[in-house]
Amino acid sequence: MNKNDVVKIMEVVISNPFFRDFVIKKSDNSIFYKDDYGFRKVHFWYYNSYDLERDALALEVQPNFDVRFNVLHKWFEKYSKRTLRDQRDDYSLGFTGGMLGTLDEFYFLENRKDYNKDLKRLCENVVNNSKRVFTNFQTLEDYYNYCINDVILGKRELPDEGFEWVTEYLIATKIVKPSSYDLVKTIILQRVEWMKGRKNPNIELYYNDIPTILDDLENTNFSAEKHGKILL
Repeated sequence: MNKNDVVKIMEVVISNPFFRDFVIKKSDNSIFYKDDYGFRKVHFWYYNSYDLERDALALEVQPNFDVRFNVLHKWFEKYSKRTLRDQRDDYSLGFTGGMLGTLDEFYFLENRKDYNKDLKRLCENVVNNSKRVFTNFQTLEDYYNYCINDVILGKRELPDEGFEWVTEYLIATKIVKPSSYDLVKTIILQRVEWMKGRKNPNIELYYNDIPTILDDLENTNFSAEKHGKILL
């Protein structure tokens, strides 16, 4: 089994009415919906693998569920050390099946035994997880409450890798709840210093630019940016 089989799987998944406005992107092994505000994407990672339960060679498929709010990313393009393509493909929130309390991977046997049964199970999982993620994260308010407000309330820890989440969190706070900006900034910068002490490579890459980045961010009026609800 190979990439063509993954495309066929995506074609079956996207036939569900929930995905009526989604399109298949073969080059990315994904189905996605995009508008002026961002995108919703199901990415199908796949590998040649082995199904231990059935003791057989298999194609392993791992669906991931991604949400992007453009306003959180586009501003940072001028500072990003990545390619523009990578920057514009980035997502704001990403979930695996395991993170949602469901299966992470699905197996399709090389001999195609139980294929329809396996396909049905994957499709049901993808539809259910997509409904959960894409309906719960349609606005910046949803993003703020999940990523940032829960940090303030002590329900969630800040990321311990990467850098771009720093500006994404600050932009979201500036737009959704500007009265909390100073508090969120203080919490984030404490985390940055902790990561710097651990020699996190992404933090070290941007560390000297942080004062300039924050000054620019704080003097940018994001109210003029498009950050409405991503409709499905």
